[in-house]
Amino acid sequence: MALNPRDQISEQAPWLFEPDLVVCVVGSSALAEACRRAGIPGPRTADLDLSWNLDIEAGSKLLQEEGVEIQTTTANRQRGTLAFRMQNARVEITGFRGGEADQDIPSRIEADLGRRDMSIGALAWWLSEDRIIDPYDGLQHWQTGRIVPVGSAATRIQEHPVRWLRYYRRARQWDFELAAEISELELDPALLMQVPAEALAAEFRAALLQVPSPGQYFAELYDAGILPVIAPELAPQFDGRPAGPIRHHPEGGQGEHMILALRWARERSLTMPEGDRVMLMLAVLCHDLGKGFTPAEKFPAHHGHERAGVLPLRKLLDRLPGLASPSSRRLAEEVCVLHLDSRRLRGLRPGTLAGLYEQYFRKEDFRADLFALAVGADSGGRLGKAEEGDRIAAQIEDDLAWLRDSCRAVDAGSIRKKHADPESFRRALHEARSESIAAARKS
Repeated sequence: MALNPRDQISEQAPWLFEPDLVVCVVGSSALAEACRRAGIPGPRTADLDLSWNLDIEAGSKLLQEEGVEIQTTTANRQRGTLAFRMQNARVEITGFRGGEADQDIPSRIEADLGRRDMSIGALAWWLSEDRIIDPYDGLQHWQTGRIVPVGSAATRIQEHPVRWLRYYRRARQWDFELAAEISELELDPALLMQVPAEALAAEFRAALLQVPSPGQYFAELYDAGILPVIAPELAPQFDGRPAGPIRHHPEGGQGEHMILALRWARERSLTMPEGDRVMLMLAVLCHDLGKGFTPAEKFPAHHGHERAGVLPLRKLLDRLPGLASPSSRRLAEEVCVLHLDSRRLRGLRPGTLAGLYEQYFRKEDFRADLFALAVGADSGGRLGKAEEGDRIAAQIEDDLAWLRDSCRAVDAGSIRKKHADPESFRRALHEARSESIAAARKS
């Protein structure tokens, strides 16, 4: 059984119990302990965050004396945050913010909590006293399912604009109600341009991994005027345009299609490694970006939207570094371009199939499994079509295996011996693969 944070610190870093340090567990771990004492389910916790009564210089000196300090970023140090090693874990600890040095300790702790973003994260577990401090009713708001800012939502967001996204993400992650002072906030979304691109990417990644309905999260960001500012390529997916002719898209709107497709993909990827899940969810999120460029007079059709989506996809991922690895970018582009053609692979001409293999499917690290699921999500993300998505995904994975086997059956080495010129070799190899595909189709 895993140790709770107090026992873990007592066993692995007992020096943190020195009363003058006033070490507190804060954030989700403090809320989890408050929930445990109240006998109610609490949040799942991963990281352990601490606060204490030392400034950056005194804290760094102590951590060095204990031989546990870990180097952290300049930005972290400017915020008063240090990092140290506790056995194999990295733990961050931040000096109290707000209040005055001569205040009594409970007031110092409350002043620090008053600088946090939402009430359910504004609890402290004062370790040496074994006491929960909850000045903003975070436990009550957790029980009633509400996201409530600490103090003024506008003030909290102006301090750190990324909190605006976090309020919405947490609400959708736990299916909580957003307090009116957040949902009715009147702030200029241009404020979000101050958020570092890496922080925006981290929020998008967290939404794709943690939110049960990422599409609903992005739709709410659109309604709040946030999405057009931070991801203008994504915004048209939620502006009310039709997903396509009603016979193909009975759900109607493109936003509804994205909500259903992302939910379909999430339900089928929960047991995947985190990196694979992000690749899949990002590919599904971006597969229809080209529909954002369809002129209204062409609605409800979106002819040519597949290749039209590549440029906005690249712009989006360039704007959000860290959101997609090189392999994730490739998968997203492959799904964007091929999510229609790949459903009829065996019906395409052998030369066309050989070309697709050479351009997209030949690489050893091509993720046929994730590609098939992403295309399946496009089919399964239609009203009443979830089972059709499963069928399409299985069909595509089988068709890709057939195509790759057919092309790999060609002996490229023997062809190269007959064609020293690179261009001649390429044409001959393409022709041989086309013939191999035709023969495999007959058999």
